[in-house]
Amino acid sequence: MKSKITYKDSGVDIKVGNDFVAKIQRDIKKTLNSNVIGKTTSFAALYSITKEKIKNPVLVSCTDGVGTKIELGIKTNKLRGLGIDLVAMSINDLICTGAKPLFFLDYLATSKLKVNYHSEVIKGIVEGCILSSCSLVGGETAEMPGMYKGKDFDLAGFAVGIVDKNKIIQTKKIRGGELLIGLPSSGPHSNGYSLIRKLFFEKRSKFIQDKRFINSVMKPTRIYVDIISSILRKIKVKGMAHITGGGLVENIPRILPKGMGIEIYHSRMPKNKLFKDIQDYSGLNFEEMTKVFNMGIGFVICINEKDLGALSKILNSKNEKFYVLGNVVKGSEFKIT
Repeated sequence: MKSKITYKDSGVDIKVGNDFVAKIQRDIKKTLNSNVIGKTTSFAALYSITKEKIKNPVLVSCTDGVGTKIELGIKTNKLRGLGIDLVAMSINDLICTGAKPLFFLDYLATSKLKVNYHSEVIKGIVEGCILSSCSLVGGETAEMPGMYKGKDFDLAGFAVGIVDKNKIIQTKKIRGGELLIGLPSSGPHSNGYSLIRKLFFEKRSKFIQDKRFINSVMKPTRIYVDIISSILRKIKVKGMAHITGGGLVENIPRILPKGMGIEIYHSRMPKNKLFKDIQDYSGLNFEEMTKVFNMGIGFVICINEKDLGALSKILNSKNEKFYVLGNVVKGSEFKIT
């Protein structure tokens, strides 16, 4: 008689999966609002937009991951922050259109699901959703034996928001002379970690293993929903850029119309010790650093110069530091002078 092989024998434990879902439900419920219809355990999520009272509603969607920061998070056992990172990467992109976040879904894949271990990531996703004022309406946890080694896992997120068609930020109207305002990042956010990991794993210096350094590079990506929604209520914003992979050099030009360039003043950029340490230790020059890291600026807002006073008032009222980085200029060049 042939021996029986169970699904559990092959590496997938259905009971553990059910236990995981049961454990995270209480946290997920903290994110839900009255627009969510039905249970989060259904086959699909239902979300009503009738209460938004938007004349010409347009749905906005984004998807992203956390990248190689996950490996460093696993090595340093800083898992909850990775969940916040996952939400931030999509939500910060989404609000660049002027949209309000509505809901979020996540995907977690690993070889072997561990209830307490992986629920830390979900707690971070929940925290990110609360900071973004959006509901975590569903997700997928995939246990895939042999696809990942040891504790390795991967994350992906998907966000949906809403904006009135007449209030979509039309970046094609950006003109020369308009100001570029930078909002501080909390650190590298979720970009540049292939280089950081190389320093961490290959150099093995006392500096790179310093707990303060690790705490700095593992800070969760900042979520800008609250401050941006306050600004949009009172000021006509010409464009916004989430500074992710490619740094300032690649992300600000994404919002510019043809024939427009950028001039940023080096002296107006934040003096950030973490990025200076990374630069010194890696040997990269400043120009290369700006193509990889956000250099202390996580989000950039383009406004007309006449609105600077009003913007300053809003930011100061929220104790929000900001940097008048430079201007939009005619031409196609990106200059840091």
